[in-house]
Amino acid sequence: MKKLVFGLAATLAAFAGSAHAVYLDFVDEAAGNERGVADGTTINFGGLDVTFTSLSAGAFFAYFDDLDQGKPAGLGVCEVLVAGPGSVCADPSDDNIRAGDAVTLTFDTEVTVSNFSFTDADHDDLNSNNVDTLWIAINDPNAFVQYTFAEAVALVIAGVELIRFAFDEVGNGRQFYVNGFEAEPVPVPTAAPLLLAGLAGLGFAARRKRRH
Repeated sequence: MKKLVFGLAATLAAFAGSAHAVYLDFVDEAAGNERGVADGTTINFGGLDVTFTSLSAGAFFAYFDDLDQGKPAGLGVCEVLVAGPGSVCADPSDDNIRAGDAVTLTFDTEVTVSNFSFTDADHDDLNSNNVDTLWIAINDPNAFVQYTFAEAVALVIAGVELIRFAFDEVGNGRQFYVNGFEAEPVPVPTAAPLLLAGLAGLGFAARRKRRH
């Protein structure tokens, strides 16, 4: 009985420790494979499924933009693709997040997000920019909060199932790409309640055996 209880406890501990942070590297995703994707496209990053949608379903496209003269881009938005999903942007200047654009990421599990990185329309670093702004919405796609890029880089937000990036049309909005960010799944697997119930049942059985 003790061996069985120990085995279940060890399994539970292994499940609880299995979650790990994943870096969603959109620069790497675009490398040699620049393209726009259809709304609802899911891409797996290190075991984490992320689904991409644009602001207007079927009208705009989440876009993975490749390096430009060695400088990073990453995730943006394209309004018109040359040949539909999987192809490149018809207007090379319309591949970042600019006025009227937004892109939404939905995760297959609740995550904590952090370590954001951004570049501007010219592929130059925005991470220390404490003047220009963007909008970010968490879980409610219409509940935007305004941040400077430097503020956004410093964010650590738990309990995230959805994140939306948009151009700030009322502040010091700046066109931008999302280079990437870290997403750490909450380490509570669906199997944990069953394992805990099993342990509780074994404990009850052990107490009954002692009484008899």
